[in-house]
Amino acid sequence: MNLSRAQRGFTLVELLVAMAVFAVMAGIAYGGLSSVLSTRDSINAALKRSKTLQMATWRLQRDVEQIVARPVRDRFGDSAPALLGSPNLGITFTRDGWSNPLGETRSTLQRVHYQLNGKKQLVRSYWRVLDQAQDSKTVDRILLSGVESMEWRYLDGQGRWQDRWPPNANLSANFGSAAPGSASVGQSAGAAGYNPPQAIELRLDTDSWGKLRLLFMIPGGRPSNSNLNSIPALGGGS
Repeated sequence: MNLSRAQRGFTLVELLVAMAVFAVMAGIAYGGLSSVLSTRDSINAALKRSKTLQMATWRLQRDVEQIVARPVRDRFGDSAPALLGSPNLGITFTRDGWSNPLGETRSTLQRVHYQLNGKKQLVRSYWRVLDQAQDSKTVDRILLSGVESMEWRYLDGQGRWQDRWPPNANLSANFGSAAPGSASVGQSAGAAGYNPPQAIELRLDTDSWGKLRLLFMIPGGRPSNSNLNSIPALGGGS
């Protein structure tokens, strides 16, 4: 008995053609989806790097712009000025505004240190006390990775950039203690008074963002006729 045309199924050739068309369409769809997912991952990675940079600069700004005139004692009992800066040792200072959400019995002042470690990471460290004991340790946090170099500069009262602060201080590797056989930092810097720079500039050479420059105004610093206005707060290197 012969089947009518309406009751006949697909031929083998028709099935092969349909499968080939489906395979081509699936390949095109997969390629488009893969491209979309790859683009999404790239955007998320870029946003994460941007967020990390923004948080790092925000942290730096909050710290540096709240420097206060509070000298400290280091773990050797030597006096250290409120602000210390060295090309090799980074920057150490006392800042105000340390939040205390748990209501702990402590000061709102905090001793902070910024340094570039051997892994190309910008590290923020702080002490839990201002005047340290020999067993005082820092709490460290990595703010930014992929930092090739870091340079701090300090604008003095005559509008000249210095590579250390105080300009004539002798700094050692102990975040503010005097080098063996030399006068203490407090003595060489004039511990009787606090003489802040007008501004502090930070230059970073990064893998992701290239060369960056950050400029911070310092409480108590007195601007003079200098080149402050010619330096952008954040931008490419010169």
